[in-house]
Amino acid sequence: MEIEFSNPESVTQRGLTALREANRCAGTHDEVWRTLWSEHNADSQLEDVKAVASAFSSCKQIVVLGIGGSALGLKALHQALSSNDQHPTLTVLDNVDPVFVMEVLGTMSAIDPTNKDTVVIVISKSGSTTEIAALLMVTQQMLPHAHYLAITEDASQLHAYAVEQVWDTLPVPVGVGGRFSVLSNVGLLPAFLCNIDCSELLRGAREMDQRCLQEENNPALSLAQQLVHAYESGRTIHVLMPYCSRLANLAEWYVQLWAESLGKIDSQGNRIGPTPVAAIGATDQHSTLQLWQEGPLDKVIGFIRVQHSDDIALGDEVMNEQFEWLKGKSLKQLLDTQQKSTEASLREGGQETYTMIMPSLDAHSIGQFVALWQITVAIAGRMLEINPYNQPGVELSKKLTKESLR
Repeated sequence: MEIEFSNPESVTQRGLTALREANRCAGTHDEVWRTLWSEHNADSQLEDVKAVASAFSSCKQIVVLGIGGSALGLKALHQALSSNDQHPTLTVLDNVDPVFVMEVLGTMSAIDPTNKDTVVIVISKSGSTTEIAALLMVTQQMLPHAHYLAITEDASQLHAYAVEQVWDTLPVPVGVGGRFSVLSNVGLLPAFLCNIDCSELLRGAREMDQRCLQEENNPALSLAQQLVHAYESGRTIHVLMPYCSRLANLAEWYVQLWAESLGKIDSQGNRIGPTPVAAIGATDQHSTLQLWQEGPLDKVIGFIRVQHSDDIALGDEVMNEQFEWLKGKSLKQLLDTQQKSTEASLREGGQETYTMIMPSLDAHSIGQFVALWQITVAIAGRMLEINPYNQPGVELSKKLTKESLR
Protein backbone atom coordinates (compact mmCIF):
# COMPACT_ATOMS: atom_id res chain seq x y z
CA MET A 1 0.00 0.00 0.00
CA GLU A 2 1.32 3.42 -0.97
CA ILE A 3 0.21 6.97 -0.14
CA GLU A 4 0.42 9.98 -2.45
CA PHE A 5 0.08 13.46 -0.84
CA SER A 6 -0.91 16.67 -2.58
CA ASN A 7 1.66 18.60 -0.52
CA PRO A 8 4.18 16.08 0.85
CA GLU A 9 6.19 17.25 3.86
CA SER A 10 9.69 16.37 4.94
CA VAL A 11 10.18 14.46 8.18
CA THR A 12 10.33 16.88 11.12
CA GLN A 13 12.07 16.55 14.45
CA ARG A 14 8.68 16.63 16.15
CA GLY A 15 7.53 13.71 14.03
CA LEU A 16 10.73 11.75 14.61
CA THR A 17 10.45 12.23 18.37
CA ALA A 18 6.87 10.96 18.31
CA LEU A 19 7.86 7.97 16.16
CA ARG A 20 10.76 7.02 18.41
CA GLU A 21 8.53 7.18 21.47
CA ALA A 22 5.89 5.06 19.74
CA ASN A 23 8.52 2.51 18.75
CA ARG A 24 9.92 2.46 22.29
CA CYS A 25 6.49 1.71 23.75
CA ALA A 26 5.33 -0.69 21.04
CA GLY A 27 3.88 -3.85 22.57
CA THR A 28 3.63 -2.51 26.12
CA HIS A 29 0.76 -1.20 28.26
CA ASP A 30 -1.91 0.46 26.07
CA GLU A 31 0.07 -0.46 22.96
CA VAL A 32 0.06 -4.20 23.48
CA TRP A 33 -2.16 -4.34 20.36
CA ARG A 34 1.03 -3.97 18.35
CA THR A 35 2.04 -7.51 19.30
CA LEU A 36 -1.16 -9.11 17.97
CA TRP A 37 0.29 -9.76 14.51
CA SER A 38 3.79 -10.82 15.56
CA GLU A 39 4.51 -14.25 14.14
CA HIS A 40 4.32 -16.02 17.49
CA ASN A 41 1.11 -14.28 18.64
CA ALA A 42 -0.52 -14.60 15.24
CA ASP A 43 0.02 -18.37 15.26
CA SER A 44 -1.20 -18.64 18.85
CA GLN A 45 -4.34 -16.59 18.19
CA LEU A 46 -5.21 -18.59 15.09
CA GLU A 47 -4.76 -21.89 16.92
CA ASP A 48 -7.23 -20.75 19.59
CA VAL A 49 -9.68 -19.42 17.01
CA LYS A 50 -9.58 -22.62 14.98
CA ALA A 51 -10.09 -24.76 18.10
CA VAL A 52 -13.24 -22.85 19.07
CA ALA A 53 -14.50 -22.52 15.50
CA SER A 54 -14.24 -26.25 14.86
CA ALA A 55 -17.35 -26.83 16.98
CA PHE A 56 -19.37 -24.48 14.76
CA SER A 57 -18.08 -25.40 11.31
CA SER A 58 -21.55 -26.42 10.10
CA CYS A 59 -23.44 -23.36 11.38
CA LYS A 60 -25.56 -21.47 8.86
CA GLN A 61 -25.92 -18.10 10.52
CA ILE A 62 -23.93 -16.04 12.99
CA VAL A 63 -25.12 -13.08 15.01
CA VAL A 64 -22.56 -10.94 16.82
CA LEU A 65 -23.58 -8.82 19.80
CA GLY A 66 -21.05 -6.01 19.84
CA ILE A 67 -20.88 -2.23 19.75
CA GLY A 68 -18.24 0.36 18.85
CA GLY A 69 -14.82 -1.23 18.58
CA SER A 70 -16.33 -4.67 19.13
CA ALA A 71 -18.41 -4.31 15.97
CA LEU A 72 -17.03 -1.77 13.49
CA GLY A 73 -13.81 -3.62 12.73
CA LEU A 74 -15.37 -7.01 12.10
CA LYS A 75 -18.14 -5.39 10.00
CA ALA A 76 -15.39 -3.82 7.90
CA LEU A 77 -13.57 -7.14 7.47
CA HIS A 78 -16.77 -8.92 6.52
CA GLN A 79 -17.93 -6.33 4.00
CA ALA A 80 -14.52 -6.07 2.36
CA LEU A 81 -13.59 -9.74 2.22
CA SER A 82 -16.60 -12.05 2.36
CA SER A 83 -17.98 -13.46 -0.90
CA ASN A 84 -21.53 -12.86 -2.09
CA ASP A 85 -22.42 -16.54 -1.72
CA GLN A 86 -20.66 -16.74 1.63
CA HIS A 87 -21.94 -19.19 4.23
CA PRO A 88 -22.58 -18.84 7.08
CA THR A 89 -24.30 -15.46 7.00
CA LEU A 90 -23.09 -12.84 9.48
CA THR A 91 -25.25 -10.22 11.18
CA VAL A 92 -23.95 -7.72 13.73
CA LEU A 93 -26.33 -6.35 16.35
CA ASP A 94 -24.63 -3.08 17.27
CA ASN A 95 -27.60 -1.01 18.37
CA VAL A 96 -30.47 -1.39 20.84
CA ASP A 97 -33.01 0.04 18.39
CA PRO A 98 -35.95 -2.35 18.99
CA VAL A 99 -37.18 -2.23 15.38
CA PHE A 100 -33.73 -3.26 14.10
CA VAL A 101 -33.27 -5.96 16.75
CA MET A 102 -36.74 -7.46 16.25
CA GLU A 103 -36.27 -7.56 12.49
CA VAL A 104 -32.86 -9.27 12.71
CA LEU A 105 -33.77 -11.83 15.35
CA GLY A 106 -37.16 -12.51 13.83
CA THR A 107 -35.55 -13.26 10.46
CA MET A 108 -33.00 -15.54 12.09
CA SER A 109 -35.70 -17.45 13.96
CA ALA A 110 -37.65 -17.92 10.73
CA ILE A 111 -34.60 -19.25 8.88
CA ASP A 112 -33.58 -21.57 11.72
CA PRO A 113 -36.63 -22.25 13.97
CA THR A 114 -34.75 -24.72 16.17
CA ASN A 115 -31.70 -22.41 16.52
CA LYS A 116 -29.45 -25.46 16.11
CA ASP A 117 -27.57 -23.91 13.16
CA THR A 118 -27.23 -20.46 14.73
CA VAL A 119 -24.20 -19.16 16.64
CA VAL A 120 -24.35 -16.07 18.86
CA ILE A 121 -21.00 -14.41 19.61
CA VAL A 122 -21.17 -12.01 22.56
CA ILE A 123 -18.34 -9.47 22.57
CA SER A 124 -17.55 -7.06 25.38
CA LYS A 125 -14.02 -6.37 26.61
CA SER A 126 -15.10 -5.30 30.08
CA GLY A 127 -18.20 -7.49 30.16
CA SER A 128 -20.14 -4.56 31.61
CA THR A 129 -21.36 -2.82 28.45
CA THR A 130 -25.02 -1.92 28.99
CA GLU A 131 -26.06 -2.35 25.35
CA ILE A 132 -24.52 -5.83 25.16
CA ALA A 133 -26.19 -6.91 28.39
CA ALA A 134 -29.55 -5.74 27.03
CA LEU A 135 -29.03 -7.37 23.63
CA LEU A 136 -28.05 -10.63 25.30
CA MET A 137 -31.22 -10.63 27.41
CA VAL A 138 -33.35 -10.21 24.28
CA THR A 139 -31.38 -12.68 22.19
CA GLN A 140 -31.59 -15.41 24.78
CA GLN A 141 -35.37 -14.99 24.81
CA MET A 142 -35.72 -15.14 21.02
CA LEU A 143 -32.92 -17.62 20.24
CA PRO A 144 -32.91 -19.79 23.37
CA HIS A 145 -31.33 -22.86 21.79
CA ALA A 146 -28.61 -21.16 19.74
CA HIS A 147 -24.94 -21.89 20.42
CA TYR A 148 -23.48 -19.06 22.50
CA LEU A 149 -19.86 -18.08 23.05
CA ALA A 150 -18.21 -15.03 24.59
CA ILE A 151 -15.15 -12.95 23.72
CA THR A 152 -14.19 -10.92 26.77
CA GLU A 153 -11.47 -10.34 29.33
CA ASP A 154 -10.92 -13.32 31.61
CA ALA A 155 -11.78 -11.36 34.76
CA SER A 156 -15.02 -9.85 33.43
CA GLN A 157 -18.60 -10.43 34.55
CA LEU A 158 -19.38 -11.73 31.06
CA HIS A 159 -16.65 -14.35 31.37
CA ALA A 160 -18.03 -15.51 34.72
CA TYR A 161 -21.53 -15.76 33.20
CA ALA A 162 -20.22 -17.65 30.17
CA VAL A 163 -18.45 -20.18 32.39
CA GLU A 164 -21.65 -20.61 34.43
CA GLN A 165 -23.61 -21.22 31.20
CA VAL A 166 -20.91 -23.62 29.90
CA TRP A 167 -20.19 -21.47 26.84
CA ASP A 168 -16.93 -21.49 24.92
CA THR A 169 -14.87 -18.37 25.53
CA LEU A 170 -11.97 -16.53 23.93
CA PRO A 171 -10.05 -13.70 25.63
CA VAL A 172 -9.72 -10.09 24.60
CA PRO A 173 -6.01 -9.57 25.30
CA VAL A 174 -5.43 -7.45 28.40
CA GLY A 175 -4.62 -3.87 27.43
CA VAL A 176 -6.17 -4.03 23.95
CA GLY A 177 -8.88 -1.39 23.64
CA GLY A 178 -11.97 -2.01 21.54
CA ARG A 179 -11.02 0.21 18.62
CA PHE A 180 -7.62 -1.51 18.42
CA SER A 181 -9.02 -5.05 18.69
CA VAL A 182 -10.05 -5.96 15.15
CA LEU A 183 -6.97 -8.16 14.62
CA SER A 184 -7.48 -9.94 17.94
CA ASN A 185 -10.01 -12.68 18.67
CA VAL A 186 -12.70 -9.99 18.47
CA GLY A 187 -12.41 -9.75 14.70
CA LEU A 188 -10.60 -12.97 13.88
CA LEU A 189 -13.17 -15.50 15.14
CA PRO A 190 -16.13 -14.09 13.15
CA ALA A 191 -13.83 -13.57 10.16
CA PHE A 192 -12.55 -17.15 10.32
CA LEU A 193 -16.07 -18.55 10.59
CA CYS A 194 -16.91 -16.58 7.44
CA ASN A 195 -13.96 -18.10 5.56
CA ILE A 196 -11.80 -14.96 5.54
CA ASP A 197 -8.06 -15.62 5.34
CA CYS A 198 -6.98 -14.54 8.83
CA SER A 199 -3.37 -15.61 8.27
CA GLU A 200 -3.09 -13.10 5.43
CA LEU A 201 -4.75 -10.38 7.50
CA LEU A 202 -2.11 -10.80 10.18
CA ARG A 203 0.74 -11.15 7.70
CA GLY A 204 -0.28 -7.89 6.02
CA ALA A 205 -0.37 -6.11 9.38
CA ARG A 206 3.00 -7.55 10.35
CA GLU A 207 4.63 -6.36 7.13
CA MET A 208 3.15 -2.88 7.50
CA ASP A 209 4.35 -2.72 11.10
CA GLN A 210 7.91 -3.36 9.95
CA ARG A 211 7.67 -0.47 7.49
CA CYS A 212 6.30 1.76 10.24
CA LEU A 213 9.26 1.20 12.57
CA GLN A 214 11.76 2.88 10.25
CA GLU A 215 12.62 6.57 10.21
CA GLU A 216 12.69 6.91 6.42
CA ASN A 217 9.87 6.06 4.01
CA ASN A 218 7.56 5.41 6.94
CA PRO A 219 3.90 5.65 5.76
CA ALA A 220 2.47 6.03 9.29
CA LEU A 221 4.88 8.84 10.14
CA SER A 222 4.11 10.61 6.85
CA LEU A 223 0.35 10.26 7.40
CA ALA A 224 0.51 11.42 11.03
CA GLN A 225 2.66 14.43 10.17
CA GLN A 226 0.47 15.49 7.25
CA LEU A 227 -2.78 15.21 9.14
CA VAL A 228 -1.58 16.79 12.40
CA HIS A 229 -0.03 19.69 10.50
CA ALA A 230 -3.21 20.10 8.46
CA TYR A 231 -5.32 20.08 11.64
CA GLU A 232 -3.11 22.69 13.30
CA SER A 233 -3.31 24.81 10.15
CA GLY A 234 -7.09 24.99 10.39
CA ARG A 235 -7.99 21.94 8.31
CA THR A 236 -9.98 20.30 11.07
CA ILE A 237 -12.25 18.04 8.99
CA HIS A 238 -10.59 14.82 7.80
CA VAL A 239 -12.55 12.93 5.13
CA LEU A 240 -11.79 9.37 4.04
CA MET A 241 -13.42 8.42 0.74
CA PRO A 242 -12.90 4.93 -0.68
CA TYR A 243 -13.69 4.45 -4.35
CA CYS A 244 -14.88 0.93 -3.60
CA SER A 245 -18.29 0.19 -2.08
CA ARG A 246 -16.93 -2.78 -0.14
CA LEU A 247 -14.68 -0.44 1.84
CA ALA A 248 -17.53 1.73 3.17
CA ASN A 249 -17.42 0.09 6.62
CA LEU A 250 -13.64 0.40 6.70
CA ALA A 251 -14.08 4.16 6.38
CA GLU A 252 -16.53 4.02 9.31
CA TRP A 253 -13.93 2.08 11.33
CA TYR A 254 -11.43 4.87 10.59
CA VAL A 255 -13.95 7.44 11.84
CA GLN A 256 -14.20 5.77 15.25
CA LEU A 257 -10.45 5.24 15.52
CA TRP A 258 -9.61 8.86 14.62
CA ALA A 259 -12.43 10.49 16.63
CA GLU A 260 -12.26 8.49 19.86
CA SER A 261 -8.46 8.47 19.94
CA LEU A 262 -7.71 12.12 19.12
CA GLY A 263 -10.76 14.07 20.32
CA LYS A 264 -9.61 15.02 23.81
CA ILE A 265 -9.10 17.82 26.32
CA ASP A 266 -5.34 18.35 26.48
CA SER A 267 -3.19 19.08 29.52
CA GLN A 268 -3.80 22.84 29.13
CA GLY A 269 -7.57 22.36 29.12
CA ASN A 270 -7.97 22.92 25.39
CA ARG A 271 -10.55 20.94 23.42
CA ILE A 272 -8.66 19.46 20.49
CA GLY A 273 -9.12 16.88 17.77
CA PRO A 274 -9.87 16.61 14.06
CA THR A 275 -13.39 15.65 12.96
CA PRO A 276 -13.28 12.51 10.77
CA VAL A 277 -15.90 11.96 8.07
CA ALA A 278 -16.62 8.88 5.96
CA ALA A 279 -17.68 9.22 2.33
CA ILE A 280 -17.92 6.86 -0.64
CA GLY A 281 -16.89 7.40 -4.24
CA ALA A 282 -18.30 7.99 -6.71
CA THR A 283 -21.66 8.36 -4.91
CA ASP A 284 -20.70 11.38 -2.81
CA GLN A 285 -19.43 13.28 -5.83
CA HIS A 286 -23.13 14.07 -6.26
CA SER A 287 -23.66 15.38 -2.73
CA THR A 288 -20.91 16.62 -0.42
CA LEU A 289 -18.40 17.28 -3.21
CA GLN A 290 -20.09 20.64 -3.85
CA LEU A 291 -19.29 21.71 -0.28
CA TRP A 292 -15.72 20.48 -0.52
CA GLN A 293 -15.16 22.23 -3.83
CA GLU A 294 -16.57 25.66 -3.03
CA GLY A 295 -17.02 25.63 0.74
CA PRO A 296 -14.51 26.47 3.50
CA LEU A 297 -10.89 25.37 3.08
CA ASP A 298 -10.98 23.45 6.34
CA LYS A 299 -10.67 19.90 5.02
CA VAL A 300 -8.25 17.14 4.14
CA ILE A 301 -9.82 14.66 1.76
CA GLY A 302 -8.23 11.22 1.64
CA PHE A 303 -9.08 8.82 -1.18
CA ILE A 304 -8.67 5.06 -1.39
CA ARG A 305 -8.19 3.50 -4.81
CA VAL A 306 -7.98 -0.26 -5.36
CA GLN A 307 -5.40 -0.90 -8.06
CA HIS A 308 -6.45 -4.36 -9.25
CA SER A 309 -10.05 -5.57 -9.07
CA ASP A 310 -12.80 -7.17 -11.11
CA ASP A 311 -14.06 -5.11 -14.03
CA ILE A 312 -17.00 -4.91 -16.41
CA ALA A 313 -16.71 -3.74 -20.01
CA LEU A 314 -19.25 -1.10 -21.06
CA GLY A 315 -19.57 -2.38 -24.61
CA ASP A 316 -20.49 -0.25 -27.63
CA GLU A 317 -24.22 0.37 -27.14
CA VAL A 318 -24.91 3.96 -26.03
CA MET A 319 -28.31 5.61 -25.60
CA ASN A 320 -27.27 8.68 -27.59
CA GLU A 321 -24.23 10.31 -29.13
CA GLN A 322 -23.33 12.41 -26.08
CA PHE A 323 -22.00 9.21 -24.48
CA GLU A 324 -19.90 8.09 -27.45
CA TRP A 325 -16.78 8.69 -25.34
CA LEU A 326 -17.77 5.77 -23.09
CA LYS A 327 -17.52 3.21 -25.91
CA GLY A 328 -14.83 0.62 -25.33
CA LYS A 329 -14.29 1.73 -21.74
CA SER A 330 -14.99 -0.20 -18.51
CA LEU A 331 -16.60 0.53 -15.15
CA LYS A 332 -13.23 0.41 -13.39
CA GLN A 333 -11.71 2.83 -15.89
CA LEU A 334 -14.60 5.20 -15.22
CA LEU A 335 -14.37 4.84 -11.42
CA ASP A 336 -10.57 5.31 -11.33
CA THR A 337 -10.80 8.32 -13.63
CA GLN A 338 -13.52 9.83 -11.46
CA GLN A 339 -11.33 9.47 -8.38
CA LYS A 340 -8.31 11.08 -10.02
CA SER A 341 -10.39 13.86 -11.56
CA THR A 342 -12.19 14.58 -8.29
CA GLU A 343 -8.90 14.78 -6.45
CA ALA A 344 -7.44 17.08 -9.09
CA SER A 345 -10.47 19.37 -8.92
CA LEU A 346 -10.24 19.60 -5.13
CA ARG A 347 -6.55 20.41 -5.29
CA GLU A 348 -7.34 23.19 -7.75
CA GLY A 349 -10.00 24.38 -5.33
CA GLY A 350 -7.46 24.67 -2.52
CA GLN A 351 -8.25 21.60 -0.44
CA GLU A 352 -5.52 19.27 0.78
CA THR A 353 -5.74 15.69 -0.47
CA TYR A 354 -3.99 12.35 -0.34
CA THR A 355 -4.60 8.99 -1.99
CA MET A 356 -4.04 5.56 -0.50
CA ILE A 357 -3.44 3.01 -3.24
CA MET A 358 -4.46 -0.49 -2.17
CA PRO A 359 -2.93 -3.15 -4.47
CA SER A 360 -6.02 -5.37 -4.39
CA LEU A 361 -9.08 -6.07 -2.30
CA ASP A 362 -7.68 -8.98 -0.29
CA ALA A 363 -6.92 -9.90 3.31
CA HIS A 364 -3.26 -8.92 3.05
CA SER A 365 -4.12 -5.37 1.94
CA ILE A 366 -6.84 -4.95 4.59
CA GLY A 367 -4.40 -6.11 7.28
CA GLN A 368 -1.92 -3.49 6.07
CA PHE A 369 -4.59 -0.79 6.18
CA VAL A 370 -5.61 -1.62 9.77
CA ALA A 371 -2.04 -1.64 11.08
CA LEU A 372 -1.18 1.57 9.21
CA TRP A 373 -3.99 3.59 10.75
CA GLN A 374 -3.50 2.20 14.27
CA ILE A 375 0.20 3.09 14.19
CA THR A 376 -0.63 6.50 12.67
CA VAL A 377 -2.86 7.17 15.69
CA ALA A 378 -0.04 6.16 18.05
CA ILE A 379 2.26 8.73 16.43
CA ALA A 380 -0.36 11.46 16.01
CA GLY A 381 -1.40 11.19 19.67
CA ARG A 382 2.15 11.87 20.73
CA MET A 383 2.46 14.80 18.36
CA LEU A 384 -0.71 16.31 19.84
CA GLU A 385 0.47 15.45 23.39
CA ILE A 386 -2.70 13.59 24.34
CA ASN A 387 -3.50 10.03 25.38
CA PRO A 388 -5.03 8.31 22.34
CA TYR A 389 -6.11 5.25 24.36
CA ASN A 390 -8.64 6.58 26.85
CA GLN A 391 -12.17 7.88 26.19
CA PRO A 392 -13.31 9.85 29.24
CA GLY A 393 -15.80 11.78 27.12
CA VAL A 394 -18.06 8.76 26.68
CA GLU A 395 -18.38 7.92 30.36
CA LEU A 396 -20.87 10.63 31.41
CA SER A 397 -23.53 9.39 28.99
CA LYS A 398 -23.16 5.85 30.37
CA LYS A 399 -23.45 7.12 33.94
CA LEU A 400 -26.57 9.18 33.23
CA THR A 401 -28.23 6.27 31.37
CA LYS A 402 -27.83 3.98 34.38
CA GLU A 403 -29.03 6.62 36.83
CA SER A 404 -32.13 7.40 34.73
CA LEU A 405 -33.23 3.75 34.48
CA ARG A 406 -32.67 2.82 38.11
